[in-house]
Amino acid sequence: MRAAELAEELAEFWFSAIARASWEARLKIFQEIDSQLLADLEKRSEYEEVWPRFVGAVIERLGVPPVTNEAQARIYASSINDRHRDAASAWIAQGADAGEPRADVEGRDRRRYARHPIDGITELWFQGRSAPCRLVDLSPGGARVVPDGVEPVPGTAVRVALPEAGIRDATVVFRNKAGVGLEFADRPAAA
Repeated sequence: MRAAELAEELAEFWFSAIARASWEARLKIFQEIDSQLLADLEKRSEYEEVWPRFVGAVIERLGVPPVTNEAQARIYASSINDRHRDAASAWIAQGADAGEPRADVEGRDRRRYARHPIDGITELWFQGRSAPCRLVDLSPGGARVVPDGVEPVPGTAVRVALPEAGIRDATVVFRNKAGVGLEFADRPAAA
């Protein structure tokens, strides 16, 4: 079966359960489906073809509502559809979860923590497996990594090895072409 056909079948099957749920409950449903799909498909490449198509198909069936919360942004970030991912990225970039934009009208960065670019190799662990990845940037509140061959979906709990900081627990908050955004479980109070 082709990836597009399987994704559509899955979307059709799961839509009624997903449609009735809140965005937070939808995220949990998507996480469960993601784990099962990853286990069921024989090849990682099959999973990478089916998963984003499935997410996109469900979002389209929901009518593509504007992104209004973190759970919804995490779901949209996994879609094959650029428009969905862009909506998630825009919501995350504006810091809507904190109630204040991360960039002001003149484009100055107003993130909660200053980011520091890094170019190093590290290790990411999630769902019982590990993956090497490139560490792109780091802040007291999180990091952006580019995993080699695997991309955990938003909402996934992970552990990441960091230079001079050891191993940190984190949650995936977005996934897009630029990598995987992580929020540390033990981030400090805003600066």
